Amino acid sequence: MRCGGLRADAVRNRRRIRTAAADLLAEQGAGVSLDRIARLAGVSNATLYRHYGSRGELLTDVAEEVAAVAAAAEARLSTSDPLVALRGFLESLASARPAALYCLPEGTGDGPAAGAGPRARVAAAAWRLLSRAQRAGRVREDVTAEDVLAVVSQLGRPLPGTTWRATEERCPRLVRQYLEGLVVPVPRVSPEPYHLPRR
Repeated sequence: MRCGGLRADAVRNRRRIRTAAADLLAEQGAGVSLDRIARLAGVSNATLYRHYGSRGELLTDVAEEVAAVAAAAEARLSTSDPLVALRGFLESLASARPAALYCLPEGTGDGPAAGAGPRARVAAAAWRLLSRAQRAGRVREDVTAEDVLAVVSQLGRPLPGTTWRATEERCPRLVRQYLEGLVVPVPRVSPEPYHLPRR
């Protein structure tokens, strides 16, 4: 059986390689060996190189997958409450191993320009959602999209000695706690003084 020009087993192998690469890039950074990625994916080195001719090609594919998750989350949440949309976007992004974005030699900046690369596109999506929350007065003005992406990429990485399952279960809670520190507090309205009625 073929799927988009590839046999079903080839599609599965490519997905396993990409998932293994995303996990190891989040744990170890861009210096992780391709041999280790192949072992974690359960494929031979020859199979890995048949799908990806170079390290750069693999890193780009992993980062493009993160960018696709970010784009889908932005589209899904674009009409939600600004703070709810930002939180949902960051939770989706954290679960997609965003540390892989930082393994590419690509600057992002902080602004509306999307650029061509996956990291720049994710930064632009984060900027749009963050700016909407800031314009609504929900998030502090001194926060930048790059700040948010840097923190979320760390929240999505497993701690030494922990599993990915534990990280994935903890991530939404950590994102919510992080966002609570960025939210502009609602001013408390003092009640009108109560005066006893005169007799």
